[in-house]
Amino acid sequence: MRRIEPTAAHRAFRDDMIEVLRKHGASLASWELLALSAHLTGQIIALQDQRTMSPEAAMNIVAENIEKGNKEVIDGLANPLGTS
Repeated sequence: MRRIEPTAAHRAFRDDMIEVLRKHGASLASWELLALSAHLTGQIIALQDQRTMSPEAAMNIVAENIEKGNKEVIDGLANPLGTS
């Protein structure tokens, strides 16, 4: 699977998703946010065109992006904005 740089549309979608998590984060536990997000991810996987995307390829995309997201948060915790 080829890697792509996020476009402005990708960043806008991600930013909107983060706002939804923030909106509901005060009333839902972090594990509930995780479970609901995973459920939604499963639904999005089911919507893929199986003629062009195998279940394995879809799960690979999910796994790679989970790893990338974890790294971004860990890096951000290790190097908060304004520090070097």
